[in-house]
Amino acid sequence: MLSELLGLPTHPLTTFFGLVVGGMTLFATLSTLSYFYFFVWRKDRYHPTYEPNPPELRRAVGWSVVSLLGNAFLTTPFHLAIAYGYSKVYYDVSDHGWPWFFASIAIYLAVTETMIYWVHRALHWGPLYDYIHKPHHDFKTPTSFVGVAFNPLDSFAQGLAHHLCVFLFPVHVGVYLVFVTFVTIWAVMIHDRVSFVRWKGINYTGHHTLHHWYSDFNYGQFFTLWDRIGGTYKDPESGEVLADVPAGVLRR
Repeated sequence: MLSELLGLPTHPLTTFFGLVVGGMTLFATLSTLSYFYFFVWRKDRYHPTYEPNPPELRRAVGWSVVSLLGNAFLTTPFHLAIAYGYSKVYYDVSDHGWPWFFASIAIYLAVTETMIYWVHRALHWGPLYDYIHKPHHDFKTPTSFVGVAFNPLDSFAQGLAHHLCVFLFPVHVGVYLVFVTFVTIWAVMIHDRVSFVRWKGINYTGHHTLHHWYSDFNYGQFFTLWDRIGGTYKDPESGEVLADVPAGVLRR
């Protein structure tokens, strides 16, 4: 599908390299801009106690490159299947109408939120955590460069729900592309430790900062509903948290 949109032949190599170039360009641009704005240029306002750790930054970038390469390799078959017509992706809204277009977004969110919560929670279990998820949690106080710093199996497992949706029910190509792009944007946003949105129903940056600090809370993707249902919700503005987490880690 990606090759088609770029006017390239549908081939495993062009699809793979398209995913690599697109993913790395998007992540490098977003993470670099975010880091230099919040941690360098406006450091005094947003992270006054932050001290750069060059080895840790290099490790984050290294894992990000490995993750993007591995994830591109693992998701290439899904994009090829879409390109060859094996999915339920459609290109014209009139094929299913506007009511379904909006209904499919709600269903897409419900499916991905549910699957990603439980996959993420499973990745915190014993061997899965030790061998797959731990590299991401080695960054206890994250920065913008940590957004996609994963073992490739980890990033693939957590993103799998997005790719499965287009095989389960009709999804407009625009909806699919917006979501698979936005997850990278969101990943950078929730790791910069700056919360612009503070509605408790959203799994905003403060929630995810606590996930890195405590490890066993706030597993959700965009929303906190499943964390509340599953008993894993922790409020970043609660008195307990404010007393326990240093101000330099959790921006007030």
